[in-house]
Amino acid sequence: MAVDSVFGKINVLGLGSGLDLQGLLDKLRELKEKPIEDLQKKVDRFEKTSQEYDYLNTKLLDLKDKLLDLSLSSSYLGRKVEVSGNAISASADTGALTGTYTVQVNRLAQKSMWQSQGFSSASDSVVSSDDVFSLQVGDQSFSVLVPAGTTLQGLANLINNDENNPGVKAEVINTGEPGTPYHLILTSQTSGEVGRLMVTQELSGVSFSEINAVPEIWRTANYANPTDVVNSTGGPINLTLQVGTQTLSVAVADGATLQDLADAINTEAENAGLSTYLRAYVVRDAAGNYYVEVRSPEDLTVSDDWAGGDLFPNQVSATGETLDAELTVDGVTYRRSSNSINDIIPGVTLNLLSTGTSTVQVSEDYEEVKNLMKDFVEGVSDLLSYIREKSSVDPETGEPGPLYGSDVARDLDRELREIFLKVVNNSSGPDSFLDLGVEFKRDGSITFNEEKFAEALEENPEGVKDLLAGNEDQGLTGLAEQAKEIIDRYLGSGGVLDTAQQALERRKELTEKEIERRETYVEKYMESITRQFIALDSYVQELNNLSAYLDAQFQSVSRQRGNNR
Repeated sequence: MAVDSVFGKINVLGLGSGLDLQGLLDKLRELKEKPIEDLQKKVDRFEKTSQEYDYLNTKLLDLKDKLLDLSLSSSYLGRKVEVSGNAISASADTGALTGTYTVQVNRLAQKSMWQSQGFSSASDSVVSSDDVFSLQVGDQSFSVLVPAGTTLQGLANLINNDENNPGVKAEVINTGEPGTPYHLILTSQTSGEVGRLMVTQELSGVSFSEINAVPEIWRTANYANPTDVVNSTGGPINLTLQVGTQTLSVAVADGATLQDLADAINTEAENAGLSTYLRAYVVRDAAGNYYVEVRSPEDLTVSDDWAGGDLFPNQVSATGETLDAELTVDGVTYRRSSNSINDIIPGVTLNLLSTGTSTVQVSEDYEEVKNLMKDFVEGVSDLLSYIREKSSVDPETGEPGPLYGSDVARDLDRELREIFLKVVNNSSGPDSFLDLGVEFKRDGSITFNEEKFAEALEENPEGVKDLLAGNEDQGLTGLAEQAKEIIDRYLGSGGVLDTAQQALERRKELTEKEIERRETYVEKYMESITRQFIALDSYVQELNNLSAYLDAQFQSVSRQRGNNR
């Protein structure tokens, strides 16, 4: 029977007897529940200590990240770049080759561009019947069907929206010239010769012209069809192409068509490694003529041994320009297709901005290492201060901190301090954290002397790297790696913190079960003693009633005797 149900039988305990029975019950409950309160404080302490272990875990993970960077050799290969002059900007990767370089930009890389003839409006029709417009970017061909009535802007849209577009932007511009100011501009989105654009099939009546970096061009006579035969001599025609300082020989077989001629030239150019700088195209112009055009930004001459004439009688352009960038680095001239160049100075990217000369100085940059070291030492110092605070007794309340008496906290404090004092056999330089600016104060705190660390790096960067990151040749395990190994023991499943938390959880569960057992006992005890107090209250009340009755009887007898006298 519950205590409340027992109390339900009377209104107020002690009312009948006049005794402070309820006060006695409250005192008894307080005495019986005191051990439970002490056990609950233990549970609370277990929970707070476990929370502190969670915090230590978080701080150690942060320290491990810093140690991981300090233990990597790449962290000591930071580079900074200083550029004088406006011709370029530059950036350096980790481990870039240090030194001073003179860079002269002779020419910037360009994107190939073509322009159509002029029209009076962007809405002018460009074709009166269905036609095909074709172009080529590098070795990628592209064709688009142009329906009758397509406008100039419509042609631009067809090119831009085609899923097979190899990287050509089409745009209608208004030059402002009288009469026919609207032109379609085609721009390759890849700079340099690798992205050179060529219009291989113009629309009927719509001509295009190259507007920048026009190469040297040789052209065959006009033919009516791309399948027309260019060699009907009964034997091969030997074609000779002089491309800069290289000579190519191409045998044009009897019965070869225009396409066969272009293919033969391109095959030999590819075999010679010249496919980027020499290319042959089968072209249809706006007038419907077909011909083969050979193009190169290099000096180009084309000749053959055909007694009956020349396969390439027309030199359309005698002076060629390249779309490639040209720069000279320390006296050596380079050509590249892009204005962003990362394969000349190892680890350095040069961004060409304008023609002119700049000086590039690549030097070591230890700022990242300095910050890593500073953050690590300060992180350890803060952690140790925190452990001391949480492991001490509050002088005002006398309450111990949540880490008071914790072997885990004490061992972690000791091991972190010991690693700062450890001395290793580093033949290449400093041999302890103390040589790198770590300092112990009288109060046990740890500080970091940034200037001392910077001096150590300036004087012996390789020795500092070996001390922290290690050196396999010396058989030296770096102090950063050793510190990380200490921290690793505390982290993760089965680590020191995890094991300690599991032990706390078990103790907590056992204590909670003991609390539950004691609470059950107290309730049963209080129920029993309450029944006894109720019985006592009733019994005393009966005695009181009997006493009152007897007292009344005695008084009545006394009055009768008095009257009889």
